Amino acid sequence: MTSGLTDDRQTIEDTASAGLRESLVSHGALPYLFMGSGISRRYLGLPDWVGLLRHFASEAGVDFNYHLASANGDLPSAATSIARAFHEHWWKDPAYTLQREENAEIVRDDEGGLKVAIAAYIRANDALVDGVPGVDDVALAEEIVHLRTAVVDGVITTNYDSLTDQLFSNFQAYVGQDELMMSDAQFIAETYKIHGAATQPLSLILTKGDYERFSNRNHYLAAKLLTIFAEHPVIFVGYSLSDEYLNEILDNIATAVGPDRLGELGRRIYFVEWNEDTGFQTVVEQTSIERGGFRFPITRIETHSFKWLWEVLSHLERPFPAAILRELRKHVFDLVTHPEPSQNREVVRAIPIDADEADEYRVVFGVGAFSEKDLQNLSTIGRSLRREDVERDVLGIRKRGFDAGNLLTSGIPDGIRPGHTSYLPVHKYLHELGRIAPDRSIDFAELPDVVRKLAERRVSASAQNKARFDREVSGVLKTPREVLDSDYPMYFKLECLVLLDPDDYSAADLREALVELYESPETTSQNNMALLRRAICLYDRRVVLDSLTRESPDSAA
Repeated sequence: MTSGLTDDRQTIEDTASAGLRESLVSHGALPYLFMGSGISRRYLGLPDWVGLLRHFASEAGVDFNYHLASANGDLPSAATSIARAFHEHWWKDPAYTLQREENAEIVRDDEGGLKVAIAAYIRANDALVDGVPGVDDVALAEEIVHLRTAVVDGVITTNYDSLTDQLFSNFQAYVGQDELMMSDAQFIAETYKIHGAATQPLSLILTKGDYERFSNRNHYLAAKLLTIFAEHPVIFVGYSLSDEYLNEILDNIATAVGPDRLGELGRRIYFVEWNEDTGFQTVVEQTSIERGGFRFPITRIETHSFKWLWEVLSHLERPFPAAILRELRKHVFDLVTHPEPSQNREVVRAIPIDADEADEYRVVFGVGAFSEKDLQNLSTIGRSLRREDVERDVLGIRKRGFDAGNLLTSGIPDGIRPGHTSYLPVHKYLHELGRIAPDRSIDFAELPDVVRKLAERRVSASAQNKARFDREVSGVLKTPREVLDSDYPMYFKLECLVLLDPDDYSAADLREALVELYESPETTSQNNMALLRRAICLYDRRVVLDSLTRESPDSAA
């Protein structure tokens, strides 16, 4: 019974994964993560804002509930009165001597001591090391593995801790409203800590005065964030839909967008809520929320495990590494805003990207001062290589081929950067370089290790589908065309392609089927595309094997 329930949930999560990936890809831009305190609780075990206030009220020997009641239930007002109560405690208690010595010069009011203490507490407890849930709990640790590789253009967070810095270490972080609004933010590979950070104690948005100043300037922040919401899907996670301050941000963004475009805005918003029931089956649904007197649609996701969600994000693809793309965008912005040549800037030589002669160039975009020697040394592949480019080349449906040497030595490891379970065809290029001997042995000398791993990765079907193939298909359907014309579901057809007896069909037969499948909407789901890529690798090896057979002396005889 337990196994059945597990299988059902896995099926639901697989369906949710495929649907979410398709939805995210349809926007044409990579997503942003908008992360709340639930993420810090989940992986670091840190308390939320209320939990921090309770902890330090107790430290000061005062009753949190008394202060909350005295503030008529208004949390920022309660935080203000707790900060004032903590003020004397922080200045006199020996436990805070070191904090006073290090921060006395910056604490200039009766709220600063609490902010310094909270910041120190968070910095002491926000590392992903032994002792926190994201490391000690096996399931959560597995989620962290996938979250670290999430392909997103940026992160927005109201958390004070450093979790986002650890997960996205190559992102540029901006702390507070001032840094974001006054910066040259490129909106790629950046983290916006809009409620401050523990590394800058006085930046924390904590008390009534802090929230009033934040709210008074919120429309400026909303205008900045609108650039993100207008171009990217945004995934809210770690929040409740009832979060007052999150809703204030959404209200300001909705106001800036206007009622006519709320529907377009809503289609970019994904709201993830955690369900504590370990047996809960993931729900992905279209719902709506009301902002500014109007309702607009959002995608609501409710789940217990975030593993499948982070896996979806980790399988998204970008043409450039995020940090490099951010620098490119920054330099292009500078070039466009200051186009006049100067003593420090060489004359720019450019052609329209859609010009006839542009087809003759492998490098179609560059930033910086280049000498002729630099231009000669540029890779003919670059970092814009996509896995689809390689697959189309192997299938013979790409207009221009690749230089095999450049592809294997720099294109694949630097451009595509395949994961440890990825399938990518490489035998065609190894054969073109003369690295596959007649006895089928391969010379990987001086090639990146990832090429060897891709070449040696076993192409096979799951045990369950292999058993089904043996029962129902073996000896009945013999060619790729017969498989495609059958009534089996697409995932099983793709598994069958790698199980067919190669003596019953030719490489050309398999190619015809793969080209048809590659253009089919039925293979756009994450799971089906992974199975299709496995079959493309089989075809790649089959073509090389056939070629070696034809070239061998025994065959010629």
